[in-house]
This record gives sequence, C-alpha cells and structure tokens, in this order.
Amino acid sequence: MFNLQAQYDRLALLTDEVIEEKNARFRGIVKVPIDDLVFAPDFVPCDYNISPAKVSRLKRIFRTEGCNRSEPSNFMLGTINQNVLLEALQLSQLTLDDLQDSERPRMLYLPRFQYIRCANGRSRAAAVLDTPRLGTWWTVELYADLSPKTFDIIAENYVNEGAFSHGYICERILHHRIKSPSEEKRWWARLTKSLGCILKSLLKHPTIAPPLFELIQNIPGMRDGFEIGTWHKIIGGKCDEEVIRYMEFTLESWLKLMGSKEALHYVDTEDVRAFQLRVPGVSQVDYRYLAGLIESGVAFKRLSNTAERSQLLHRMKDIKYLLPSIYTLQKDFKYLRLCTDTMKRLLCGKNKIPFTVQVLAYDAFSRKAPIGPNEVFFERLKRLYICIMRDLVELTGEWPLLEDGEESPEVCFRHPENWHRLAQEARRLGFESDEIRRLAAENPDDQVALKALHDARPSSLYEYNQSELQDILNRIVNEFNRARVRVSEEDQSTFTTIGAGEPITRRCGRQYSGAYCRDRWSFDLVGFSRPVSNSRDITSLFVRKSVFHAFWRLDEDQDGDEPMLQPTDSSSPSPRDDSFDSTEAPSDPDTYDEPMMEINSESRQTNMRQSSRQKARRRPLITNRGRTRAKQPPRNQKMHRMKSRRAVKKLRRQLATQGLPNQQQSAIQPQTTAGQPLVVQDRLQLDRRGTDTSRQLSEGSINVSSSVMDLIVPFGQDAEMQILQYDRSGWRARSCRRGSISRMIDDVKSQLGEVDFYHREGRAIAEHEISQYQVVCIVPRNNAISDADFPAEEL
Repeated sequence: MFNLQAQYDRLALLTDEVIEEKNARFRGIVKVPIDDLVFAPDFVPCDYNISPAKVSRLKRIFRTEGCNRSEPSNFMLGTINQNVLLEALQLSQLTLDDLQDSERPRMLYLPRFQYIRCANGRSRAAAVLDTPRLGTWWTVELYADLSPKTFDIIAENYVNEGAFSHGYICERILHHRIKSPSEEKRWWARLTKSLGCILKSLLKHPTIAPPLFELIQNIPGMRDGFEIGTWHKIIGGKCDEEVIRYMEFTLESWLKLMGSKEALHYVDTEDVRAFQLRVPGVSQVDYRYLAGLIESGVAFKRLSNTAERSQLLHRMKDIKYLLPSIYTLQKDFKYLRLCTDTMKRLLCGKNKIPFTVQVLAYDAFSRKAPIGPNEVFFERLKRLYICIMRDLVELTGEWPLLEDGEESPEVCFRHPENWHRLAQEARRLGFESDEIRRLAAENPDDQVALKALHDARPSSLYEYNQSELQDILNRIVNEFNRARVRVSEEDQSTFTTIGAGEPITRRCGRQYSGAYCRDRWSFDLVGFSRPVSNSRDITSLFVRKSVFHAFWRLDEDQDGDEPMLQPTDSSSPSPRDDSFDSTEAPSDPDTYDEPMMEINSESRQTNMRQSSRQKARRRPLITNRGRTRAKQPPRNQKMHRMKSRRAVKKLRRQLATQGLPNQQQSAIQPQTTAGQPLVVQDRLQLDRRGTDTSRQLSEGSINVSSSVMDLIVPFGQDAEMQILQYDRSGWRARSCRRGSISRMIDDVKSQLGEVDFYHREGRAIAEHEISQYQVVCIVPRNNAISDADFPAEEL
C-alpha cells in the first residue's frame, strides 16, 4: 500500500475547491442506524469486503475500553440526497437546526429504500453489529449531494478501509484513462506486477475486452466478482467466441431483468450475489426468495421507485436461464476449458495452433456452401459439443468433482473407444482433419488390449514376439466381444423437480460425479432446445442446459437470443475462402433441404442412441458402461409442425434471394397427412459401423410442384458469373455462365499459361471451388501482385 509520503501527497489533492464544496454541503452531525448505511467503493452493507482481523480487534477494544462514538475523529463521513434528507427530517420530527448540535446528536431515520453513502467506517459498523449491547448505530458527519468526484477523492484517502476489488480498480483505470493519466497511474500502482501485466494484455485484447469492460462499467455489482488472475487462463484458452457469447448473454439477462440500461446502475454487489445462478422464471423456490428480497427492500437498495419494484417482480418471470455474472463465467470457464481442449485435440491432435477453437472447427468443416453455411455449421458444432459433454470424463481422463464421502479413483485415463466414437460422429457431422481420420481408422479394442499386455508385463522388463503379437491381440479382442450390453430401467433425468433442487453452490463450475453419471445420457440438443415449464425447483440437468446456452446458445421457439458469432475470415488458418455471399446460388439444389434433414435426423438418431444406451449408477462413477434405455415417447407433434413451417419459410426466403417471382415461390406448398409432420420422417438412415458413415436419403424432404423443381435444379448452371482478369494496368471484367466456367478457364490457361484464382478480397481459391462463387479473380503466375491490388475492382 502507500507509504506516509504517498499518504501526504494524496491528502494534498484535497484542494480548496474540494474543501469549499464540503463546507457548502455540510448539514450536521447525526446518529444513524447501521442498517441505513452503505459503504464506498461498492456501496454495500458493512458485512462485505471487510478484514475479519480488523473487526475482531475493534470488538476487543469495544469490550475492554468502550466504544467512543462522540469523538469527531471516529465519525463516519456520509452523503445523502437533499430531498431524501428533508423526508428523513420529517419522519424523525427534526429540523436542520437540530443537526447542528454536535455534542448531543439526534437519531435520524430514513424513508424505506433510502441509504446514506459513507466514505469510511465499514469495519467499525461491522464490529458494532456484532456487539448488540452497544446499540446498532453510529455517528455520521452528514453532507447533502456531494459531487461524485469530491466523494471519490475523500473515500480514496481512507486507504486502510476494505481493500478495493480488482473490478473497482479496473473501472477506475478505465474512468481516468482519457480524463486524467496521472490518476490512472495511481490506480495501476494498487496492482501487483503480475496482475498489472495480465490486465494490460486484457485491455489490449481486441474481442474480449469490449464486452468485459462494458459489464464492469455498466453494472457496478459485477466488479467485486472480477478476478484479474484468472483471465490469463481465459485468454490462453483460445475460446474467445464462447467467452464473448457468455458475456453478451450476461448483459442481455440483466437488461431483461432491470428493464433498461440506466437501471443497471442500481445493481450492487449484494444484488449480484443474491441473484446470480438463480432462475426465477422456472424455479418457484428462486422466485419466492428473490421476490422477498425485492419487496423487503434488501435488494436494489438504491431503487426507490415502488412501481419499478413491482415491474421487477413481473420481469423476473421472463428469466428462463440461470442468471450469469463475471464471477460465474470465471467458474464455468473451468468446464468450458475441458470441452474446448477436447475439441482442439480432436481436430489437431497435440499440435498447438494459434487460432481459436471455433475457427479451427470452421476450417475443418467440409460442407461449406456459398449461400451461407453458418446455420448448418453452428447446428453441427453444437451437436459435436453435446457428444463431448456426454463422454467428457472418458475423453479427458479428468475425474469430476467428488461427492461427499466419495473416494478418488486410482486410475482415470482417456479411453480409446470414446475417442473413436467421437471421431466417427465428427465425420458424420461433416468435420474432417488428419487427426479425425486417424482416430476413426484405429481399432480402439486393439489399443486397450495392447495396453493391458504392457500393464501386465512392463515393456522395460518384458517383450512379446512381434510375429505373435497380433494373434494375441485378436484373441483378447474376441473375448471383449463376449460382453453383453447391460439393461437399465432407470428413469431419464428431468430439468425440474418437485423436491429439493440443485444447490446454488453447485450451479456453476465443473460437474460433480453424481450429476455426470445421472445426466450424461440426457444430453441432447433437441431436448435442450425445448422450453422448460415452471416447477418447484431445477435439477443439475437444467444447470448443464443453462451453461450450454450461455456458451453456444440454444434456439428455443420462445427465445429471442442472438445467433452465435461467426468466425472472422482473417483468423482462418486455411488459405481457401471461408466467406460467403448470401446472394450466391448453390451448385447443388439439395443444399436448401439440408437444415431440415438435420432437424429430423437429429431427433430420430438421438432416440436411437438413447434406446441403446443407459445411465450409469450415481455412485461410484463407472465409465464406458453401455446400457439400454427404454424407448422414449415420440416428439410432440406441435413441435414437428412448427419447425417444419419455419423450414419451408426459410426455403422460400432462399428462393427469393435467387430471383424467383412471387407466383413461383407461392407454388411451394407443404403436403401433410394425418399424424405426419411436414418433414418426411425416416429420411436419413445411418450405418455407424466401420470408420466411414454412409448416408442414404429417401425421396424428397419437401413436396413441391414439378414446375418449381424445374426452376430450382438448373438455376445453379444458368446463373451468370463475373470473372476479373488481372493485367499490369488493373482488373478487367468479363462474364460467363456458371455451367461453362470450366471451358472458359481452359481458354484462359491456353492464352496466359499457369494462373492462380482468388476471391475479390484476396484469398486464394482452389480451382475445383470456382463454381461456388459469384466473382472470381484470375491472375497469371508470372505477374507480380500485391495485397494493395485487392479488393479487386473492375476498371
């Protein structure tokens, strides 16, 4: 902290202007109940951000020497709104003149939901509260409407009071960055060297810094939970998009609760601690608890408008996910890190590549389409993360948090069978990489058998005859095949319960072993995407759904959240073009139907998988255990119809972008039969044996008239493309039909020799990808071209 000279220098900042304002705003000396006081810098009651040792010392002094609250040096300095002061005087039957008697101060009672903001005295107030025989009040030197600048200067002089939180220091640095560089340096001095380096790197981060500091600056209550030391791990985790989505969801949730951005300033540290990790729109227990805090005035102390408090009670019912905060993000990152590290290992093996996980996944996604694959990509990415979450322990080799009385397992390792299944699922979903192909091609039983041989006879002491080794492995694997799948009749996990729900302390961070065993087979994107009805309380399965939504977003019918962030082209490690124009036509008309197939196939495949699986028992955790679950009931028919209608509307919009007249668009009429949804069922048959997955499509995902199909099929071949050819004077344009692009390229090569192909923004394009783009740039290889020649523009 500061030495005596620094203290003296700081006191010198109390200029004549500050002293003059204090003299003008002084109203007198009063006695005030401790419950009517809140303390700087975060304006919360005295039992937060205190030193227990200091409080114990004061209590000992009070017992042995007494409590001298009449000594002016022991007074607290507080400020109050002038109008509130007049109401308090009327309530206390006092006048302003009565406040001038400093020898016999009078007791001042404040109206409901009103508080005096004190610059000092937090520890003294806490000690008095723990010593009730002394009376729970303190003497306050009272001012009316001190300016924030003057109050901050006064409060910051009490350096021996409760330590400033990292979030408050960060907010002060941001506040003084432009206005007062010298003040900014003084706040930097409050951080250790390592914390200062982390904060500087965080301030420079182009994507994470803006949403984080928006939370810190707009919601005062978030500052206390901000811990600088954890953010070097978050930055190093290379999961920027997921963290940004979590922070944006945090701001959206609190805006939905408070009603406006201005009302966010009423949220203090105590409010965030009370509301975070609760879901009053689903849990009746949470709603009753939070409603009691609001109605009693304990929550949102600075919100004095009674009508606004009533509106809060109504808005709470719209909160359908756990209320997040910066604190819960730092905890939930521990769970996210396990998932994203698994994804990186699946895509790239042990190689360390300096790109975010989402960019790597996007680069590995093989089913890109020029009309914009984002919706399909994100849908499949979320489904792949669901698979990772379902087998997280077996994939990472890290045990969940232990239940009370549970013993830690002796051995936990990454199981080859789970990695093999994950790689097969990744390929089925359209992700391809060298590591995925390697994992999908390996026989996991052979790996387990070989490990068993080396465990029984260590290779440092024994060796096997290489000519006999494969026969030994085959015999062991044949014995594996004698095992039968266990059958379990246990009920499926639910999102809500009429009994005791998930404790608050277990609603963020890593999973516990009991929750993992109980819930893992219920991890399902379709199930997660269904709205949850109000009930008594929530379960651990709802916690996983809420965490998944915060990081990756769920598309619920009644939810208006923003879509997932798109990976930026500049971050892609691949030289091929990763950007798409929504106006470009697909070369394959079946692309239009792909999202509809995925919705239907996801539901059907999930039921198939869950019918052949079963849940592990709660304790102890037994991994890699296959069980058979009773077949789940069919999906709600209304949900089928709603999703099918949305898919048809989407097809119409896509056709509109390709220039179809309205009359032709209206010809698309979904045909239904009784009890059958618009999307024809049983369209996707999966053969999950071997390393490659075969996909067999039955006829048609949407029934449309033959005249419309005649328009759709040839459209991609007849569409006009623009070719920009580069010479030393610039770009020259020519046009051709998409179907004749190959002949044109051959003509260009015969004239110019070897050529390279580019997107008009300068990214390289492979020759077989040319037909997917509306505009293609051609550059002879013997012509020198620089980045300054892009973006390509017609002369």
